[in-house]
Amino acid sequence: MKILQFTVDCPFPPVSGGEIRNAANARALAGLGEVLIVSFTGAPAPALPPNIRHRIIEAARGRGPWHRRSPHPTVHVIPADELAEAASIWKAFAPDLVVIEDIALSQLLALAHEHGGQTVIDLHNVDSRTVADRIGSLSLWQRWWRFREHHRRMAQAREADILAVKTADQVWVCSEADRAALGPIDGIKASGSKVIDIKVIANPIPDETVLSLPIAARRYEELRLCFIGHLGYFPNIDAVKQIGRKMVPRLVASGQRWSITVAGKNPRDIVRHVCATHGLHLVENPPHVPDLLGRAGYAPIPLRFGGGTRIKALEAMAAGLVVCATEKAVEGLGLEAGTHFLSGRDACELAAKITALAAEPQRAAAMANAGRAFVRDRHSLAAIEQVILQALESLEARRPG
Repeated sequence: MKILQFTVDCPFPPVSGGEIRNAANARALAGLGEVLIVSFTGAPAPALPPNIRHRIIEAARGRGPWHRRSPHPTVHVIPADELAEAASIWKAFAPDLVVIEDIALSQLLALAHEHGGQTVIDLHNVDSRTVADRIGSLSLWQRWWRFREHHRRMAQAREADILAVKTADQVWVCSEADRAALGPIDGIKASGSKVIDIKVIANPIPDETVLSLPIAARRYEELRLCFIGHLGYFPNIDAVKQIGRKMVPRLVASGQRWSITVAGKNPRDIVRHVCATHGLHLVENPPHVPDLLGRAGYAPIPLRFGGGTRIKALEAMAAGLVVCATEKAVEGLGLEAGTHFLSGRDACELAAKITALAAEPQRAAAMANAGRAFVRDRHSLAAIEQVILQALESLEARRPG
């Protein structure tokens, strides 16, 4: 079996949530046959797992992030030379299966009609919902002032989701919550005779070696916090703002010693500014995430929008941190508040609960152990490989003829 995987960035080495999911998918697919990963940005991978090759769309080199060039809110409107190069690779490789990352690259689905192969669109998020959340976070005046533009952007995002889901042979989502979010989108159910095949492919623990990091009460006595995520992604940028502007004042007021590390790929200038202003330690493009996780006891995730792959929560729990999160941050994972993670409505409440829990380090350790056990049982690479195999068996069974 030959598998072509299109990604925005090179997923090796995996750092951000999207890269971690893409890398896990590639490893699972490599057990079925030869995998060729084709990326539109980034550098060639320095090292790859067995049975995986990687190449860059040469025409895209030096053009910068697609979201700064595309007129569409969620789709990378691929320039003609990049699209032609992608089509040439597809034709020459002649894949049996093509896995396309997210709505951003959904324009590539149109190539299947000419070059063959069954297609899977892997949705890391329901982008139309994220766009609506972002617009909804604006003040009433901001929404009214640019009402027509906001309405147009939400409609574009919704239409892109509908078209991708209708066009692909199979759709992968991260959680049952994301599967449910696709249902209400107008038009998806009105798809004629075609069956919309949506499979939940859970996100992986990024580095299973973190499962061996020690969990002991003394780890949770001090307020050592760590937030890790893609720092160019809007919901994560907002979370960093919440940490700096709302959590830090309450940690300072507690009178306890505290430290907060913010780490991730491609931070925007606003992230650098927030970290410098509020005393957060910023680690850009961290080379080894487990080292950062091992030095912290708490993972604040005050997400208000989107949700993305939610890998930051899985990674932190696997590493033995107490995840301190809004419901949005752990949506669809099936976690039980108070048992697997510390729940709060917003950054202010999370800060108060973290300071209170630090006074009960034994209870914090018990919560960390429960969280680790949950993700170990449900999000190991072996478990995900089995789910992907079952999804592709279902896809093969539906192949025409």
